[in-house]
Amino acid sequence: MKSVIHQKIIRIKENRAQVLEDFLAVETKIKILINDEEIISLFATPLYIKELVVGFILTENIIKGDFCPKEIEIIEEEEIRVKVYSEGFLDLSGKTLTSGCMSSFSFINELPEKYEDNFKIEKENLFSLFKDFQKKSELYKITGCVHYAALADQEKIVFIAEDIGRHNAVDKVLGYAFLNKLSLEDKILLVSGRISSEMVLKAGRWKIPIIVSRSAPTSLAVKLAENIGLTVIGFLRGNRCNIYTSPYRINL
Repeated sequence: MKSVIHQKIIRIKENRAQVLEDFLAVETKIKILINDEEIISLFATPLYIKELVVGFILTENIIKGDFCPKEIEIIEEEEIRVKVYSEGFLDLSGKTLTSGCMSSFSFINELPEKYEDNFKIEKENLFSLFKDFQKKSELYKITGCVHYAALADQEKIVFIAEDIGRHNAVDKVLGYAFLNKLSLEDKILLVSGRISSEMVLKAGRWKIPIIVSRSAPTSLAVKLAENIGLTVIGFLRGNRCNIYTSPYRINL
């Protein structure tokens, strides 16, 4: 399924109307079925679908038990159905739909345990990583309407994903890490939008040391990050940023 389509538009600029073709990011429904039972539908960009579903299921702790990512079946028609098979049972008890944007879903579960580590990064490396991150969002350059997220180590971007939903973009990079057996405890999570409580919980569940954005964190995001030991960095633009929590991981 295409991630971008053409659309004829009328552009008005300086009192002049011009007919031309523009690009639109595709938004499609992705139905997740576990053991043939429909669990939830996500509205997402049809890229890295398996990564999205794996990241969502594992991060939100929906399945109690094992499942094999190799057996996930993706059926693309007018909408996309993703079939997951598991010998475990579904755990939807006590889940609460969060205030995430309309194009994604997240469930707040228990607060992750507090963690500390020896992960550190030079501030110059952090600035360089984020500049590289902002250059790599091809779909955003074309359409101007998607969010993007990435995993990085201290030196380079490891993987980047784009989606109309910012939580979806994060789930895609987490799903990529799970499918490729990458450690998350020595990675940095880079995001394009605001850092919400849901973002902090997703990072905290896998003990990611640092989350970074060019936008601001919410008050609840900072409070939760303080409780679990996550370093939150916002307003990273050029060679400046704000460090809100656990600054020991940044060599200033």
